[in-house]
Amino acid sequence: MAENAGHTRRLIRPLHPPFTHFPVAAYVLAAAFDVISFGGRRHQWAGQLWHAGTFVLIAGLILCLATMLTGFADLVRFAERRPAVVRIIAAHVCVMAAVFMLGVGDLALRLSAHHQDSTPPSVLVLSLAAAAGVCTGAFFGGTLVYRHGTGVAVEADARPDQPERRGPSARAGSSAPPHAAARQAGRRGPGVL
Repeated sequence: MAENAGHTRRLIRPLHPPFTHFPVAAYVLAAAFDVISFGGRRHQWAGQLWHAGTFVLIAGLILCLATMLTGFADLVRFAERRPAVVRIIAAHVCVMAAVFMLGVGDLALRLSAHHQDSTPPSVLVLSLAAAAGVCTGAFFGGTLVYRHGTGVAVEADARPDQPERRGPSARAGSSAPPHAAARQAGRRGPGVL
């Protein structure tokens, strides 16, 4: 909490961002292991990469659950209302839910074919689709943060007579991206919001 001009402020920090990198890395690494395993199916190490991809995917799916829960928690807490941002959030949620289901299907196929010596073609297709999907969903998530400032330094005013102000654009009094809003706030002088 911080004191400024006679009232108390607190920053509401998003829960979702710290979790996002791990599922993305897991899906991409599982696909990379599968591609290498499929390409080298005549070698002994192909089976090892195939199984490594399975373990990475299991970890990614577990972390994906935590990531989705924190994403929904942030969605409820921040209650974004800008139409363009709501559309991007909807696309992000739909793509990431589809990726999670692809990952579950991928894991089911992997467990049913665990005796294989290398990645089967059906698993390879699902792994590549999941990796492409997670990169697409991550692009939408990055757009929300870096272009629209969604969930970045959300400020809650503790004074009951003042409405809650959201994000850096609210602080600067514009709908500019976070970096532009920070520059505008800096021009006004310290302590002036």
